[in-house]
Amino acid sequence: MEHRPISNDPFGALQQRFLVRCNDRLAELKAARERGFLAGKESVDVLVGIAHSLAGAAGTFGFPDISARASELETLLIEQPQAAPTALDTLIAEIERTLK
Repeated sequence: MEHRPISNDPFGALQQRFLVRCNDRLAELKAARERGFLAGKESVDVLVGIAHSLAGAAGTFGFPDISARASELETLLIEQPQAAPTALDTLIAEIERTLK
């Protein structure tokens, strides 16, 4: 049996739950990229929601790089959708780096 030190970090469990959800969001972001997310307003709206959620939660749970990338994607989706694909790829890469 492996012995692990007891964590005194009250946010440790919440961070782990965030990372699990982040993995799910990563799959959604990749699927959106593959199907060409700018194909319809509904797709863009869904991505705006995902980016907004990631930006807030990532910042709250100590992942500022994901938060910044998600916020950038959200802004571009709203203001300059044609520039969003690069921001989407950057967010995907940041999430993958964090989950390793």
